[in-house]
Amino acid sequence: MSKTVSAVDARRTFGDLLNRVTIANEEIIIERAGKKVAKLVSCEQQPQGNRNEGKLDFRTSAGLGREVWQAIDLEKYLKTERQEWE
Repeated sequence: MSKTVSAVDARRTFGDLLNRVTIANEEIIIERAGKKVAKLVSCEQQPQGNRNEGKLDFRTSAGLGREVWQAIDLEKYLKTERQEWE
């Protein structure tokens, strides 16, 4: 049996949700802005087919966010950050 919770409630009650998944074998659907975005299930419930399905592969993330740093004056940014630590 699955239960649907909002992302805010999931963050606030994460420990309880983990208990429900592991002890009661419940399936928790997490929604954000009314859309289903994630499913929390116990590892024993996970299908044995493709074990990498749903896992992050950080090898494919090289270069993500590069455009953010292109618009920043790096020397000025580092100087400001270092001054805050002094």
